[in-house]
Amino acid sequence: MKRITILFFAVTLLMISGCEKVFMKPNPGTSNIDIFNEYAKLVREKFAMLEFKGVDIDHLQDSIGATITDNISEDELFEKLTIITNRLRDGHSDLSKHDTTFMYDFYSGYPDAIDFDVLRNYYVGENVAPDIVWLKDENGYTKAVYGHLPQSDDIGYLRIGSWMYQFSDSEIENIFSTFKNDKGLIFDVRDNTGGDPKMAVKFASYFTDKEVYIGYERFKNGPGKDDFVNSKLYLRPASGDKLFLKPVMVLTDVWCFSATTTLMYNLDPLDNITFMGQKSGGGAGSVADGFLANGWHWDLSTSEFIDLNGNHWDDGHYPDIPVALDTTDKTKDEIIERALLELNGSVN
Repeated sequence: MKRITILFFAVTLLMISGCEKVFMKPNPGTSNIDIFNEYAKLVREKFAMLEFKGVDIDHLQDSIGATITDNISEDELFEKLTIITNRLRDGHSDLSKHDTTFMYDFYSGYPDAIDFDVLRNYYVGENVAPDIVWLKDENGYTKAVYGHLPQSDDIGYLRIGSWMYQFSDSEIENIFSTFKNDKGLIFDVRDNTGGDPKMAVKFASYFTDKEVYIGYERFKNGPGKDDFVNSKLYLRPASGDKLFLKPVMVLTDVWCFSATTTLMYNLDPLDNITFMGQKSGGGAGSVADGFLANGWHWDLSTSEFIDLNGNHWDDGHYPDIPVALDTTDKTKDEIIERALLELNGSVN
């Protein structure tokens, strides 16, 4: 009986082991061409904007793949893959090996649109604007700057330089209560490259008193060319009585990216919002990431935002009123000055 039991156990173990071999996926190859094809396949199956960006991934895979041999170096292989990354024209999609990261240069060619020395010395610094509040986190980093500029006591100013920080409900309420008697607001998000999109939407919700349809996010939800699903998006008003429904000038530049783009496309349908300054950087998609078989890390945008007028936001958004900064004038911020003129009704 003991021999039968042992034999039964051995046969069962062999069957289980055999099943595992049948269902286990083979490890992906790590040859140069294997790595290249793995990356091209990921882009084809996961990147949501091949059509919008005009990327023929099949042609790229065939043409670049034909130049890849086992003799090229790791650096040369990396450069081959980054040709694809660059063609995606997406600041969220990047490729990294060891301590080197390649990403699309979405900001090149745009002049500076903010001078922090000018901002501090003439608009928000303690010496010129003692009533301005510098809201800091527990580590002393500035989360928000808000209050009234020395140039006007009935136009509010709010600057948020990053969405990486979390704001409590009471902090946001305190910010907006500061502007309750103002006739207008300057909302400065220049140089804000993003962070938490939920925080951006939370701030946007203070500028409307009704639910507004803003467009939809188009998600890649499968490997096929047409595997997409659309998710409609709405901006809903914040609760409470601290809403700001008067005119708002939102100051932007090319560094307005990712979560700041989320803020912008939520604000765009509102009648009281005007964008001013420079074209924004875009980066409207959600991101997935992972590793190639050789350990290189990838990020790819798996969605894009399309507004209620059919406009794609990933390449950025042009301002309603373009204004350039005179970088040679160290006494004035032309974008803030133009916003003040607009809110004072001084521009015909």
